[in-house]
Amino acid sequence: MLKRLSLPIMAGLVVGLSGCGLIYKPTGHVLAHYSQDEVVPYVLGSGDLDLSTCGTGMGQHQLLASFSRVIGRPSKVLLNTNLLAGLCSETKAQEEQLRFARALRNGDTAEARDARVESQRLFRRTALRRYQVYRDTVDAFGELGDGNCPSYGNDTEEFEYMVGTLTSIQALLSDIQASSSVGVPQDVAAKAGRATDCMDNEKWWGVPNALQAVVWLSVPGTTPDGKDPWTQLKEAADYGASKGMPLPAMLYAIAGFGQSNDEREKEGIRQVAEIYNAGDAPEDYLILSEVAYAQALYLSDRIWTRETGQRTPFLALGDFPGDEDDSSDSNFDAGSFLN
Repeated sequence: MLKRLSLPIMAGLVVGLSGCGLIYKPTGHVLAHYSQDEVVPYVLGSGDLDLSTCGTGMGQHQLLASFSRVIGRPSKVLLNTNLLAGLCSETKAQEEQLRFARALRNGDTAEARDARVESQRLFRRTALRRYQVYRDTVDAFGELGDGNCPSYGNDTEEFEYMVGTLTSIQALLSDIQASSSVGVPQDVAAKAGRATDCMDNEKWWGVPNALQAVVWLSVPGTTPDGKDPWTQLKEAADYGASKGMPLPAMLYAIAGFGQSNDEREKEGIRQVAEIYNAGDAPEDYLILSEVAYAQALYLSDRIWTRETGQRTPFLALGDFPGDEDDSSDSNFDAGSFLN
């Protein structure tokens, strides 16, 4: 009797377990489509950068990526989650670079060496994530800069192509910070520069032209005859300002930093602060405004740390040590305030 009962129970278990496999595939498709249609736009409109990068990017990537075992890889979604996760690890790497600068200024070589090693580890992690963004961008839209522009289904896809291209360049820069330990191909930047021809510069606040000019400055021999990278960068930054978008100005500041041009770097930082503080950023893309502010603040922190041993005073982005009209709280006496 027991034997006869066990047979249908076993059969039921087999059917039930096999049924789980049948559920995974439609679940994967549903989650991938939901993430693309709802999660991505929601994150883009979020004003909380830390929650978006170290929360959504870090928290959702593995879950969504696991469905590539049962459905086709959801590359468009994953380029977003890895992009966010890369920003999360980059922030940690930047904190270690600031620790390195403080230690070096104080003559603490052991602390400086430790901070440098930790920053290299974190930049390697960032480069790995950003290199995967490049590969997912290629998987989703085709090779960058090969003369063929992708067909966009909607604004979200066009945006993803743009930020995927931008992150591809950042992958190379992060790898350089990690002593080229990841091996991001050197031609990625040139490909990304050519890919900007597939983007609507006016629609995307001047970011494509700014990105293109950054590549011209970074990759020798890529600047076309009759073109001036700095002029194009400044025009892009000013156009972005007219639309309330500080991202092109942030790229201007980063270019100044990369070219060791302190005046242009500070000019870009000041413009980011001015645009950000005006509060006119496109509501559907607030996250980009937050990214621009955070990157400009890091560059400012480097300058302040180099000059004073401390990071940028609270709410003082755009002010620098030695400014005649410096009204920051860099000389704030916490002890007298508490007494």
